Amino acid sequence: MMKRTDSQAPIRASRERRFILLLAVSLVVGCNKQPSGDDSANIPGKPKLGYVLHGLNDFTQIIKQGAEDAARAESVSVDVVGPAGFSATSDAIAMFEGLTQKHVQGLVVVPMPGEVWVTPIRQATEAGIPVLTANVTSPGSTATAWFGQDEYGSGVILATELRKFLSAQNKLEGRIVVGMCAPGVGVLVDRYQGFKKGMADTKYQITVPVDVNTENTANYGAWENLAAANPNSVAIVGLCSMDLPNLAKLKVRSKGQWLIAGYDLGRETLDAVKADIVQVVVGQHPYLQGYLPVLALARHLRSKQPLPQGWVDIGTEVITRVNVDAIYGRETDEKQQTHWYADYVGKHFTDLNAVAKPLPKTK
Repeated sequence: MMKRTDSQAPIRASRERRFILLLAVSLVVGCNKQPSGDDSANIPGKPKLGYVLHGLNDFTQIIKQGAEDAARAESVSVDVVGPAGFSATSDAIAMFEGLTQKHVQGLVVVPMPGEVWVTPIRQATEAGIPVLTANVTSPGSTATAWFGQDEYGSGVILATELRKFLSAQNKLEGRIVVGMCAPGVGVLVDRYQGFKKGMADTKYQITVPVDVNTENTANYGAWENLAAANPNSVAIVGLCSMDLPNLAKLKVRSKGQWLIAGYDLGRETLDAVKADIVQVVVGQHPYLQGYLPVLALARHLRSKQPLPQGWVDIGTEVITRVNVDAIYGRETDEKQQTHWYADYVGKHFTDLNAVAKPLPKTK
């Protein structure tokens, strides 16, 4: 007689395997469960932000670093992009629109020139994406806040400091050549108008702002031509970040006797200040232009803090040979910069809504 087969055995074995599997899963889940007072397991993925620069160079690299440091500190992600050339506005707008299509939850942009960016910014905010601006203003746009220095005031400061150096050399009159890398851009026009105001009661002859281009090689060539055409100038003033490194090289090569004044604290510029080739530089805290808008968006998305409205004034610095050593490490070493600004933000920008104020008016 054949032994009877139990037809239910495979079913029972399958049930037993499922039971063992479910038991194992429950044990793993139980081991990884957060304590009852901690709801961090329920926090969704990191909020995604985008930051569109107006171009890529040593100056905007510091903005990028500030943005990325803020993202790490606030547990968000940020994609910082920008065109290779500062004149490629269409490329920057395409990058901006590409980030909106990736469904980022907040955007920051350096909108150069501001009037061209009104429509892209409006389209993003209408799609529910908050937008903040930095470095360059975009009057009339729907961006809630702008992060930058008092540009007109910085021009007045630059003129005031340059006058001290000219006076010390007993150069109380003469021609001062001014170059503008992107004619018509609002913040640069404000700098020029402020500079003229600071020189208003003197005998110096201030030129109209000459187009010196944003591309580095073309910028050097433009300055070379201007210096050759104005050999007796008492000073040359550059309003953009790429100007002073090129002017310093040109002064050394041509043995120029004119003084140099201008903007932004890149390593080459600071080295030229140390060597007394460049006399006075105005700094505008590009690190904060990256850090603070990302901070504002992160806190808005994570903690529902209102976005600042209007202008967050990041301040203006004056650097000469007297104080260049004190800030050199901060501006040329990323670790020092991150550490210094972490302390600075904690002291001066704990509440961005409290420090925001109406946008500065064009004089």
